[in-house]
Amino acid sequence: MSARTLPLNRSEHMYWAGEGHLGPINQPYLLRFAHPVDTASDAPLVRQTLRELTRAFPRLRGVVEPSAFGHHLRILDDDRLVDQLFDDAFRTEAGVDASSREALAAFHTRFINEPIPLERGLPWRARWLPHPTQPALMFSVHHLIGDGRSMVQLLCAILGRLNGQPIADCQLDAPSMMPAVTPAHGWQWPASAWRWWRNSRAERRQARTERVITLAQGHSPRFTTSTVRHHELPCPADAMRALAKAHGTTVNTLLMAVVANTFLALDAAQATDTSPKPTPTPARALHPVAALRTSVDLRRYFPDGQGPAFGNYVSAFTVRARRQPDMAAQIASLEAQVKGALARYERRDFALPLCLYELLPLLGRTLYSHLIVQGKARGRLPQLSCHLSNLGSAEFIHPAGASVRLAELWPATLSTAFLLGALSLNGRQFLSVIHQNDEVPTPAVERFLTELDAQLRTLMAHAPTPTQAQTTPPEGRRAA
Repeated sequence: MSARTLPLNRSEHMYWAGEGHLGPINQPYLLRFAHPVDTASDAPLVRQTLRELTRAFPRLRGVVEPSAFGHHLRILDDDRLVDQLFDDAFRTEAGVDASSREALAAFHTRFINEPIPLERGLPWRARWLPHPTQPALMFSVHHLIGDGRSMVQLLCAILGRLNGQPIADCQLDAPSMMPAVTPAHGWQWPASAWRWWRNSRAERRQARTERVITLAQGHSPRFTTSTVRHHELPCPADAMRALAKAHGTTVNTLLMAVVANTFLALDAAQATDTSPKPTPTPARALHPVAALRTSVDLRRYFPDGQGPAFGNYVSAFTVRARRQPDMAAQIASLEAQVKGALARYERRDFALPLCLYELLPLLGRTLYSHLIVQGKARGRLPQLSCHLSNLGSAEFIHPAGASVRLAELWPATLSTAFLLGALSLNGRQFLSVIHQNDEVPTPAVERFLTELDAQLRTLMAHAPTPTQAQTTPPEGRRAA
């Protein structure tokens, strides 16, 4: 079987090393349709769509294969053997009520914990959930194959094909991330390294005065399983945009501020709890902060014409929110941090550490897996309140004049941190919530969501006018 082989970049090597130890590192997206899609229960149109998708996107035919000194991704030919693997990857799932959000969330939870055999292929799975009026499709792609933006590309191709449009072929490329993170000229390296060292030292010094708020209840030396929750926010999409405009910011930054204030409110409630509890430790004297990590798409930093079309090209940074006197101050603080972090990517301030990360595949899977497992067992993984990812309005997934449309979309992926995936669709704000069960119990998540809804309702009840929002400091007028 002839095929192309691609090296694993640093993110893909991390997914391969962590696979199984952290759990299945998959991205199961649940698509709930507003109307019937196929007349037959075995969904011939959906099946044909996914078969054409597998042909058009070569990485969906990828398998991880050992080489003499490591592993690479081999792209299988689109032949009868792929047909056999496709029959296993796509199935119709009976017995799940696609009209019930609770039933879909329960199935989503089961599905995120099911492994995908990367060594055999195919690196994705799909389950068609038939229903006479509101069918659903569970589509899961292993994170080693592509990042969140790549998943959006696949969803756009699926919705386009279901609406009669052909699926365009996706080019197969595997460029390094280096052009997106390294300075354009050699003489810029010393200043880049100096800025990174100076900023990193300042961040470490600040972190020593802070205590990160988390939902974790104790420490677990190993990961077990994950849970997915489908939560609709009480603030409609139009109201959320109006609130953001009234506060002189974007929906993304407003949501970030509300999530941060939710963690801070939960921590304050715990501090004032009069029920018996252990003697406070000295850490209670530290400043409580909500540490929110968010992703950065490195494609925007590639030189013109060199950006990759499909794959994994993501970095991340963390903002740290302390208690502020009001929402305007919280927004201004977060926007300043986001603006500063993105400027550092623009100036290539992370060139030194990100280039060192590119050397991680040289460690080999065994040593890298050992470091991951030991980091979890010894509690050395980064302390985070959550990882927040906001897709924004998902209406663009539908092609113009679409008759086959989604009623709901629930993105998910496995993460070591408490994960929130937000988007708006059909005028509603959806929030996918994913948490590892080993340290974060369900009651803690329920308390978080209850407080989050309360924060939004209070915000809607006391929304400022656009004139009041003009008092927000100018450095706060920045999208996250």
